[in-house]
Amino acid sequence: ITLCVGMTYAGNIVDVMNTKVRLMAGGLTDDSATILYGYLSKYQQLLNVPIAIISSLSAAILPAISAAAAIKDKARVKNSINYSFRLCFLIAVPCAVGLAILSEPIFDLLKIRGGSYIMACGSSVLVFMSVMQIQTTILQSLGKLYSATIYSVIGIACKIVVNYILIAIPRINILGAVAGSIVGYAIPIILNHIMIKKSLEVNVNMVTHAIKPLISSIAMGILVFTVYYVLDTLMGFISTGYIPNALSTIAAILVGILTYIFVLAVIGGITNKDMERMPKKITKLIPNFILSRIN
Repeated sequence: ITLCVGMTYAGNIVDVMNTKVRLMAGGLTDDSATILYGYLSKYQQLLNVPIAIISSLSAAILPAISAAAAIKDKARVKNSINYSFRLCFLIAVPCAVGLAILSEPIFDLLKIRGGSYIMACGSSVLVFMSVMQIQTTILQSLGKLYSATIYSVIGIACKIVVNYILIAIPRINILGAVAGSIVGYAIPIILNHIMIKKSLEVNVNMVTHAIKPLISSIAMGILVFTVYYVLDTLMGFISTGYIPNALSTIAAILVGILTYIFVLAVIGGITNKDMERMPKKITKLIPNFILSRIN
């Protein structure tokens, strides 16, 4: 299990091994290659923040699915799997959209110099990585440990190939590592999905669970973009620098969270059962006008 989970993060090790070498093969100097690799490292560190939440979710669902699988309760296994995918998309999709839209302001807020374009282009990796982590947990719960590990190794091998080809292309350079990560997660996701479907003899439709979070995230993204740039422009008449950007970014994030939850409630993406499963410390923070719309 430890080896299998480690494979989820092995893509970062691949980047350590071949990114800088391939950048230099594409014509960049040693200093330029080092700077770009530094940008990539900061991008990966930021992605690990929401991934930590998904990891906690994975640890929580494994015993439930294993228990249901042990007594051959297929209905309960399927319900647990569907619920885990719902939560996965409810967390991963808005985080990916928010990081993409506010990539530059967030980098400025954290005082990270340069590389925000990598986050803007590569935040979708967060969704792929989250789905793969949930799938790996599901396969572990079903006793398919070796299959999950082998599929992860196949994904890493594909990432190595994509990295090797794309990073050396001058117009792509460091974004080739992002493309490699997408391919490196997408292939195991497809293979994992086939194995889960074969093991359970039921069709688990992940796309269905992603639709409502995606709709809510798009609405959130539009409002977040508007709020940030309106506030940043207004504050620019008063002062410029770190503080105006920090205030605008934090305000946009808070507005985005409320907007996302509100739209989810309106379109039925979150239910009273979901609220009952949430810690009371979180539900108390949700305004009444949103709670009243949850069925």
